[in-house]
Amino acid sequence: MTRLRRSLYRDAGGTMLRAAVNLAGPHLPPWPGPAAPLERWRSWLAAVWADDIFQQAVSGASPDLARQVRAILDGRSSKVRRVRRAALATARYAIRYTRRSTPFGLFAGVTLIELGGGAEVRFGDQHQAVTRPDPVALDAAITDWEADGQRMADVEVCVNTLARRQGGRVYVPFEGVSEFSLALTPAITLVLDAARSPIRCSELGDKLAAEFPSTPGRQRTGLLAELLRVRLLRSSLRAPATVIDPAGALPPALRTAVRASSAVDLRLDATVRLSEAVLTEAETAATVLTRLAMHPAGTPAWRRYAERFTDRYGDGAEVPLELVIDPDKGLGLPEGFGQLAESPRPMTLRDRLLLEMAGTASVERSRSVALPEETIERLEAAGEPAVTPPHIELCAQLHAASIRALDRGDFRLRVITVSRAAGSMTGRFWHLFPHTSTAYASLATVVPGAELAQLSFHAGRVHADLLTRAPQVLPRLVSVGEFRSPDKGVLGLSDLAVGVRDGRLYLAEAATGERLELLAPTALNFVWNNYTPPLARFLAEISRAHTAQVTWFDWGAAWILPFLPTLTYRRSILTAARWKVRGRDLPGRAATLDEWAVRLHAWMGRFRVPDRVLLAEDDQHLPLDLRQDMHLDLLRVHLDASRTGVAVLYDAPPPDADGWIGGRAHSLVIPLKARS
Repeated sequence: MTRLRRSLYRDAGGTMLRAAVNLAGPHLPPWPGPAAPLERWRSWLAAVWADDIFQQAVSGASPDLARQVRAILDGRSSKVRRVRRAALATARYAIRYTRRSTPFGLFAGVTLIELGGGAEVRFGDQHQAVTRPDPVALDAAITDWEADGQRMADVEVCVNTLARRQGGRVYVPFEGVSEFSLALTPAITLVLDAARSPIRCSELGDKLAAEFPSTPGRQRTGLLAELLRVRLLRSSLRAPATVIDPAGALPPALRTAVRASSAVDLRLDATVRLSEAVLTEAETAATVLTRLAMHPAGTPAWRRYAERFTDRYGDGAEVPLELVIDPDKGLGLPEGFGQLAESPRPMTLRDRLLLEMAGTASVERSRSVALPEETIERLEAAGEPAVTPPHIELCAQLHAASIRALDRGDFRLRVITVSRAAGSMTGRFWHLFPHTSTAYASLATVVPGAELAQLSFHAGRVHADLLTRAPQVLPRLVSVGEFRSPDKGVLGLSDLAVGVRDGRLYLAEAATGERLELLAPTALNFVWNNYTPPLARFLAEISRAHTAQVTWFDWGAAWILPFLPTLTYRRSILTAARWKVRGRDLPGRAATLDEWAVRLHAWMGRFRVPDRVLLAEDDQHLPLDLRQDMHLDLLRVHLDASRTGVAVLYDAPPPDADGWIGGRAHSLVIPLKARS
């Protein structure tokens, strides 16, 4: 008799399959090795590049690499180091081609799946490619256009709402974490006041001419072009993030220029149905991860911020957002919002329990630990009671040797990650499945009765622009750092207030006091900051700041250990076994690949590391087989380039893990909502 499961979540609809398009990759000749001459490298590249379908996929993903390879094969590049770098990059793509399910150009795509009934899998070859302008090429073309005062005369511009004034200067975010700082001269002060709402460039130039008649017209035009370049001004040429095709409203000449370079989203020609048992396991895994969250009632930084807000303004106060985030007149942003890393934290009881668990597994030479309910309860008791977030998304791989095994319940669900909210990982594909996005309008909020609005902003780095583009699915928007014409359904920063009640912060519409909670349909990792404007992160997080921060399983202080075991619960793999290999423990650059491999394999023997592993690169995993020279060389190059000198390796799935889907690399994204 099966014990009744305690589940905090249920299906929210719209489960998405992400899967590799190809089952077989290009022919890979024997790897030349680091000391190989130029001709061997060229010969290897020629053999791999002969696969036309692979060549097309790589050319779409990395036009620069494709140009380099063509130059090498044409004999126009003769430096061995440069040719070797191109071969290493091509090798990574060759692995990704069949073994990575993350949607990426022609490599992998998405489709919606059904839950309930017997398992079914069908894959065709009529995949639908939807193209949009490449964001880097689009940005370059618009930047060139904005530098031409004559072309820009009738184009509207407005001040970037992410700009802030402080100490006689104005600061505006640029690429990543960098920002421009300009002195608040009389001319810039006039621009900031005159362009608070959209205004034509020629009209803004006339205002400058009226105020500064002795300044030459060319200088005034140059000032506006410079303010557009550093992003203090945003023009209507830059479509807001709810516009799926940002080239659609461009002038014809500019539209033609940007259409030549495109990015691809792939809707898979596939029909997939899975049993209710898979959904039940996803709900169970999400429940356990919520119960074991490192921050079950919000992060320390947000809690300290709520305390500071209450101390300064009082419980029950509602304060204009722009005043709250002003670092001189208000509180500024919470700790860690301006840096790439969070500040250190003290050791907790949870850390001690996990260190004990990991240490015991290491001593017992156990690569996997099954979590009993008693251990989960001990870890729960080590912290505060979890406040269940209203909705999340769980991303996982489904491991089963066959359809038959799946139907009889012989499967594993390996958790990859959990996103902060429904729509985080699926939102950027809403345009491929328009009928599914309407379900998000009925999602619950943390505070019953609050209005769910959509957050719209540009990514902090140009090449990530498509990751924040999603169609509008909610009646109202909060727009940050974008050009937008006035609309009753669009709220700006001046329309918002921050309040606190019983130590819990919330966002409200300043005019009405109605509470707002924002849905940010992007998978960007907010904590990194270099891809997300800190103010956008603030708005997305504030309403859920006191709820459990559910992510992949966080080992806390135990993360520093060289080995961590797999943690399982029922049929779920909450986190896979993980090893850290340090470059200083292996031979230096003067050693041959064979000498280096001998030492690596000796280390693998001591730590019982399998041959098949996943090399973690930020939040991406590259499958490696450490019996193969090409894969060994890729790991060595990764270690040499690492700033920390450490490579993180995870246990790879079993060879037959994708058997149920015909051997196709895949992952599931399952939106879940809290049970009432």
